[in-house]
Amino acid sequence: MADIRDDFRRFEEMMNRMFEDFWGRPRRQLLPSGERGEMLPAEYRQPFIDIVETDKEVIATAEMPGLEKENIKINLTEDRLEISAETKKEEERKEKGYVYRERRSGSYYRAIALPSPVDPNNAQASYRNGILEIKMPKTEVKEKKEIKVE
Repeated sequence: MADIRDDFRRFEEMMNRMFEDFWGRPRRQLLPSGERGEMLPAEYRQPFIDIVETDKEVIATAEMPGLEKENIKINLTEDRLEISAETKKEEERKEKGYVYRERRSGSYYRAIALPSPVDPNNAQASYRNGILEIKMPKTEVKEKKEIKVE
């Protein structure tokens, strides 16, 4: 039995997609969308994600530049994908007459409903050049059958 929170999360994702399509960029989230239902801070960025569905798998590709793969966390269930990451960098250079110090930090979070049920135990993820790719095999691979019209 689906939890009512799952229904609200799907509704939120639909509304967020609608706002993204209308405004051309992600807007503030309307409902709590953290892992445990808490509101996400405004400094969280939502990575752009492409979802491709083939006969045997669902492939998610997310743009997440500037991260180390060790800082990326993926939670996957049969019908939902959650991606989060945090990065913190501190750089300091001392040169003749001055000290250069820079601190950067950033956080990513995105949760999406998947178009088909997947097998979380056999999913694979890779991260190269700022692009995260997650391949998720479908649990039900259905064969297409052509039906003739009479």
